[in-house]
Amino acid sequence: MRLHNGERAMNKLERTAIVSTLANIFLSIIKLVAGLLFSSIALIADAMHSFTDIIGSLAVFFGIKFSTIKSKRFPYGLYKLENLISLFVSLLIFYAAFEIASDALVSLHAAKQITSILPSLVAFFSFIFVFVLAKYKEKIGKAENSPSMLAEAKHSLGDAASSLAVVAGVTLSFLGMPYFDPIVGFAVALLVFKSGAEILLDSVKVLLDASLDYATMRRIEKLASKQKNVRVKEIIARNSGRFVFVELKLETNLKDLKAVSRLQKECEEKIKKEIPRIDRITIEIEYKKKPVLYYAVPLESNSLKSRIAQEFGLAKYFGLFKVDTKKRKLIEYSIIENPNWNAKHRRGILAAELLAEHNVDVLLNKGALHKGGAYYALQDSFIEIKKTKAKSFEELLKKYGGAGK
Repeated sequence: MRLHNGERAMNKLERTAIVSTLANIFLSIIKLVAGLLFSSIALIADAMHSFTDIIGSLAVFFGIKFSTIKSKRFPYGLYKLENLISLFVSLLIFYAAFEIASDALVSLHAAKQITSILPSLVAFFSFIFVFVLAKYKEKIGKAENSPSMLAEAKHSLGDAASSLAVVAGVTLSFLGMPYFDPIVGFAVALLVFKSGAEILLDSVKVLLDASLDYATMRRIEKLASKQKNVRVKEIIARNSGRFVFVELKLETNLKDLKAVSRLQKECEEKIKKEIPRIDRITIEIEYKKKPVLYYAVPLESNSLKSRIAQEFGLAKYFGLFKVDTKKRKLIEYSIIENPNWNAKHRRGILAAELLAEHNVDVLLNKGALHKGGAYYALQDSFIEIKKTKAKSFEELLKKYGGAGK
């Protein structure tokens, strides 16, 4: 077995889960003791509510601890374990909502005035403590893209709301209005139920391999489409725990296997860099001839009758032309100046960059380029290099349907 390379992030999540467990144990004890001493039904119920949080925190801890373990039987890891834990936590939230609602109804029939302010102070301390803890868990959960930690954060916010209701109820009971406690408690139960429903829905979507959200899918598509000579044919992506698995089908006009391999690697690296929570990308590339190809050829002068230049980097001009690949017909042509033909250094590289700026697909050259700066600059821009036997620009254009068309 082996662990995912994000082990440091996992340790942060584990520490947060442990802190949450210890905090809930502490709160449960003080609320239970205060509730029993002062006969506060609300505080006793809130203490029992906190006991359910202990179970939830432990479940999250074990889910985070084991979710990234990979083995022969589980080569993709146990990432969905976190979503399974989130599902379990959502059921605890439903239980808590039912518990609060039940206590509220019971209190309506057996409301007793509390004779000490101390239960209110305990409830208020619990509210502040739980609220701060919830925000801390939310921050860690968002930073590490952990659905189970975010679920726990939502659960803790529900606890904070119920503690606030207890503060109101106990205080009003102390002031001689005991029936406010169950009314506020029932309202809190509805909020807690809503949080549970949202977590349950998100967890079920992931466990059933529902597609990734539209915004992230569009982002992946845009990043892949920015690669030259690429058209996105299909994207399949899904969440698995806090990670994402992506399958991409791309089309390209590139034939060279090395160029295709480099394109695949660059595409994967760019997407993973922009969206770090993507754990794995499977890219399938299909060859498809572009309907229109943009050609370039080095020229000696700014003329249709210009001879083709012998050296790529020293060419004063470049002839550009578009060809309908299906009809093999010339669409248009133009001649551009090469402003760097007499540069002291990097002439070939600068010429390659010029062609890349004009979205050239194919360079037609007199001879083979040696594997130097210009060659690699053209390769990096995915510009294919082909030899031509034509002597002039006019002769070359006639091969593609005639000059001036």
